[in-house]
Amino acid sequence: MDILTIPFNRLIGLEISEDSGYLMQLPAKREYENHIQTVHASALFALAEASSGLCLLREFSGLANAVPVVRNVEVKYRKPGQGMIRSKASLNVDKGTVLETLKIKHRALIPVQVTLHDAGAVLIMQATFEWFVLINAH
Repeated sequence: MDILTIPFNRLIGLEISEDSGYLMQLPAKREYENHIQTVHASALFALAEASSGLCLLREFSGLANAVPVVRNVEVKYRKPGQGMIRSKASLNVDKGTVLETLKIKHRALIPVQVTLHDAGAVLIMQATFEWFVLINAH
């Protein structure tokens, strides 16, 4: 699955980061601003969710018939963001343990940590996305 081809992600213009230190990016556009001329919280959330999904897909690219769905999210907006926003994401569990759980139960909960940074590399948001992953046997 290509995260960038998901209709909503394409609509809002999410991109793979041009900076190798980051995963994805939301370009600096006026359309993403809120009433105080900073990046709208919903645009930040969309970038974070897509980034968590991309991290999950890359870490578990070898799984056949996996159906991931966001189950729970914890978000902390730390500072207002301006300009281009970039993301980082990482697994918060042991990959081997998750694979073993999926093998036995055909389902698992997988938390993914995401941070968003503005053009000055300032941390503006952090979140944990808990993905429910089901291995569809059909």
